[in-house]
Amino acid sequence: MIRQTSGNDLRRQRASRLAGALGLLLALVLIGAVALPAYVGAQGVPPIPPMPMGFAGTARTLTPAGPVPAGELVQAYVGTELRGETTTKAGGAYDNLLVAGPGPGTVTFRVAGVLAQETIAWAGGEVLYPFDLTISSLPTASYSLTMSVTPAGTGNATDLSNASPYAAGTQVSIKAVPASGYHFVSWTAPAGSFASATAPQTTFTMPSQDVTVTASFEAGGAYTLTMAASPIMGGTAYDVTGTSPYSQGEVVSIQAIAASGYQFAGWAAPAGSLANAYSSATTFTMPAQNVVVTATFQVISSSSVCFVATAAYGSSTAEQIDVLREFRDGVLLESAAGSQFIDLYYRLSPPIADVISGNSFLKTLVRELLVDPVVWMVGATGNIWRN
Repeated sequence: MIRQTSGNDLRRQRASRLAGALGLLLALVLIGAVALPAYVGAQGVPPIPPMPMGFAGTARTLTPAGPVPAGELVQAYVGTELRGETTTKAGGAYDNLLVAGPGPGTVTFRVAGVLAQETIAWAGGEVLYPFDLTISSLPTASYSLTMSVTPAGTGNATDLSNASPYAAGTQVSIKAVPASGYHFVSWTAPAGSFASATAPQTTFTMPSQDVTVTASFEAGGAYTLTMAASPIMGGTAYDVTGTSPYSQGEVVSIQAIAASGYQFAGWAAPAGSLANAYSSATTFTMPAQNVVVTATFQVISSSSVCFVATAAYGSSTAEQIDVLREFRDGVLLESAAGSQFIDLYYRLSPPIADVISGNSFLKTLVRELLVDPVVWMVGATGNIWRN
């Protein structure tokens, strides 16, 4: 009995010790669960980061419809923060786009810098495949235009379009203005092209690269071009280029428009040179002085001879010629274009009429195939143009 009691006591002692050990272990676990994070935080050790969110799929454009080319950048943002990026492969495929935490937030995507239509809430540890991305179109490549002058301080060069960067092939309006005591010489650029490299105001066609356009100036005066008409009521003379003053040797486009009842007769200038002194639209080369270019006009008499018709009918008093004169005075001379046509006709038709009048066969041919049909048409529409 004594031995049995002692054995029971021994077993109770062992069970008590085992329970104590288990209690101690549980206490240590509980203490570790509370104390370890506090200790880690106190020691500045960062917590374990959340798992990233993964994406893979295909990137496409709507215009033109199709996959994005290989090598385009695919980026993922949470809010405004860039969290991950990868590049497209053949067929627009992309993978391994890992978007780091922490959340929460909305994931947005950009392909080649263009915002994609798709968005999704960030959720760490999720992998989405396929997750296809769609953008409207790839961005058009554009290039910077820089304006400069040489020598420095001799003038200004301005991009009038003022919309740099530009796509290749874009026509850009540019202008050079010399400083006092200088005049513009020319434009230069390592690439691209000018509508006119010697005009101070022109257009420049952008190349497929960044480019600097330079306006060159030289010391020396610029000269004023003044346009005049003689007589004043005979018409108007225009400086079409319209950028006076000009440097010596600069080529200027000019034009004369006759008033009703007048025709252009010619240009006159005390210096400089005209490409064609008898053409209402021509060019003038500036001299080394201020200059006045005058457009001369002359009155068109209502009794002026219609040379070709007179030669064809053999008389200036034919009834058909009266119809043509009426149409000339009442319609053609009332417009600038009509006046220019009459001016050209009176300068070109006399030698033609001389040939016709000396050949009876030509008289008949011109009368029946040209003049009579014109007279008939003018007469048949008389109720319209007379009113």
